[in-house]
Amino acid sequence: MVKATPTPESVLDAVRALLPTIRAAAATVDRSGEVRPEIIDALHDAGYFSLLKPPAFGGLDSGPQQYLTATRELSAACMSTGWLAGWLGVNSWGLSVREETVLQEIWGTDHRALLCSSYAPTGRLQRVDGGFRLSGRWTRCTGARQSSWLSAAALRLGSDGAAQDFMAVLVPRADYVVEPTWNGLGLRGIGADDVLVSGAFVPDHRTFSWLHSGRNATATPLDSLPQPTVFTLAGTMPLLGGAQRVLAAQSAATGSAPLSGIAMAHNDIELSLLQIQRNVGELVECVSSGGQPDAELVLRTRRDQVMACERALKAVGAIVSDAHGSGDEELLERVWRDMQTARKHVSSNIDQVLAVAGRFALGLNVDDLIW
Repeated sequence: MVKATPTPESVLDAVRALLPTIRAAAATVDRSGEVRPEIIDALHDAGYFSLLKPPAFGGLDSGPQQYLTATRELSAACMSTGWLAGWLGVNSWGLSVREETVLQEIWGTDHRALLCSSYAPTGRLQRVDGGFRLSGRWTRCTGARQSSWLSAAALRLGSDGAAQDFMAVLVPRADYVVEPTWNGLGLRGIGADDVLVSGAFVPDHRTFSWLHSGRNATATPLDSLPQPTVFTLAGTMPLLGGAQRVLAAQSAATGSAPLSGIAMAHNDIELSLLQIQRNVGELVECVSSGGQPDAELVLRTRRDQVMACERALKAVGAIVSDAHGSGDEELLERVWRDMQTARKHVSSNIDQVLAVAGRFALGLNVDDLIW
């Protein structure tokens, strides 16, 4: 029998088949501080990590909607698993803008290679013949233990020590050290450890300038989506998934109509999902037709995304305050800790984002890159 070619929809179905097992293991993940390798393997088998991967190397060339839905549903089962898988998955997105040489290095012999990332420019690049010498430490690299490549930001320094460029670099596992440091209040299983590089040689083809970037001729239209948009949504889906999990659990426990605060929480989560679906749909339609999203669409997407984080946090807060001792208290406590940890990610910086969106709404100059 010929095996059917996977589609984004079949991948979503395969991920959903794994959810009962992932849900049952959530408390163990929290206690042990580890998502078991078998779960990562199962997500590979399901095709989850192919959703945003370049199509030339086994990716499905799907839009982000299926990835976002799968990540949210994984997070509803276990926030640690959803957060870890979500970042490992999104780190494969956008790489088709790179030279094919480096994509061959990543996936040519290991089609299951995963990447961890950090885009804080804490690395330093010094020019040498044929490339650069890289040194630096990147903190909180989710999935560092599961990854065989590091995608990180670094500053290119001139001979006078001054920064000349803001660059992304790709570094194989042999050239960096993972230092176990993750000890979060929540998201205990994500392994967001530190990664260290000491003078590793990085050839030119593994570097990418964000200041002087050009598009690879084989890049897909979806790689033209604004990078902050895709990455910040990756940090939002686990919060929405966690909120949905406790909403469902509390409604089942009470056996009656939700209290007013719970009802408002349901409404807020539904509103956020509809806004995200609308915005992502408009972004995909724009780039698929050869256009570039304008500032209004990008800022609206970021505003709605960060408001989704805020609504999810308030939803869980409402459930915790209105639980009155009913329901699964262990679940509420675990998800509450996961939410408090997830909210610290830069994608949830509501004050910064709303300040920029407000300036734009008033017709004031906006030149910020909102991360």
